[in-house]
Amino acid sequence: MLTRALLLRVAGPSLLMSLVFLVSCAAAAMYLSRRQAATVRSLDDSLRSRRIVDDLLGDLDALVVIALDGSGGDGASGLHEHFRGLLDESRRNLQGADEARLVDRLEAGFAQYLASTAAPGRAGLAILETEIRAAARELDLESARETARAQAAMHRTASWMVWGLAGVGAAATAAGLLIGYGVVRGLERMVIQAEQMAGVGQIAAGMAHELRNPLTAISMLVQLQREKAQEGGLPAEDLQVIEQEIGRMEERLNAFLDFARPARPRWRLVDLVETTAQTLALMQGRASKQRVDLKFHSPAAPVLVEADAEQIGRVLINLGLNALDAMPRGGRLDVELEQEPDGSVELTVNDTGPGVDPKHLLRLFEPFFTSKEAGLGLGLPISQRIARDHGGSLHAVNRPEGGAAFILRLPAVARAARPV
Repeated sequence: MLTRALLLRVAGPSLLMSLVFLVSCAAAAMYLSRRQAATVRSLDDSLRSRRIVDDLLGDLDALVVIALDGSGGDGASGLHEHFRGLLDESRRNLQGADEARLVDRLEAGFAQYLASTAAPGRAGLAILETEIRAAARELDLESARETARAQAAMHRTASWMVWGLAGVGAAATAAGLLIGYGVVRGLERMVIQAEQMAGVGQIAAGMAHELRNPLTAISMLVQLQREKAQEGGLPAEDLQVIEQEIGRMEERLNAFLDFARPARPRWRLVDLVETTAQTLALMQGRASKQRVDLKFHSPAAPVLVEADAEQIGRVLINLGLNALDAMPRGGRLDVELEQEPDGSVELTVNDTGPGVDPKHLLRLFEPFFTSKEAGLGLGLPISQRIARDHGGSLHAVNRPEGGAAFILRLPAVARAARPV
């Protein structure tokens, strides 16, 4: 069954990259959409300006014809009103200082033309053919330049859209391939490791069952013979050595059994302060022999968690004994218990030993990995599994001031996870 950590490890990078690409695409789409809208508005304004200029030139030609014929009346008046309306529309549709200047010239010339029509003569015709027509043609050229610029901007925006979408698509494809490759490789490694561990677990369980019963019988016989040897005044050292070695073998076999078939937690409300204090008391004798100063720092109030006290105690024993192994010539072992603001609990085991080799940090919790000559490499994996069965976590770091720290985190009482 997939655990939460495994799901995060597999799906986390994919979800994160998907979110990044979603935000990137949305931002790019908004930016390009705004640029496209701006260029379309600019192009519409330029085309409108050109249409207005074309109408101005058409009215101008009509006014010139009227001036040449000497006719006037209602026809000229209607053209005057239309021309004035076009000038007002040009004023509202200005696209820059140059167009504003040219519209000013047109308005000034048209005002002179209207003033000239009040008196007889050809002055009005001259104004139409020179000042007004010249300004209108310059406005037409300026509108054409603005149209060309707007069209170029639209082409650039379209090109950016094409390249942008192609770039995002290529990046998304490459990232998807890389993430998919990484996830598949990671899953393959985990599947292979799980299969290997399952096989090893089955072998270990069978071997432990086959050996534990004979060892128990041998141990009982050795104990009986050692008692008889003591009563008869005979040396019992050899039998004591045999008994100790049998005890070591039983301890190793029990470790294999615990790894192969972990027991389900027996849930109840536990005061972690009391559990930790009782567990550390078991290690106080060895700590004193090694000249290790063992300190427990805890809150004054009880720290309640929903857990299996025996299994949590076992985790603490594993961590504490590992810390003592790292300080054979003395040191300090500080165990800190803290209640987090979110209700969760952190239990940290700090030592002043040499710390963990950085190249071993990532492998500490792998089954059968150990840096000890006489170790099996199962204590930390079993401890981490217990932590996860309780809905928590266990990880290790090297302390900046020296030594190692193992941090056990357990969830709040109301949210403690129970395996089904």
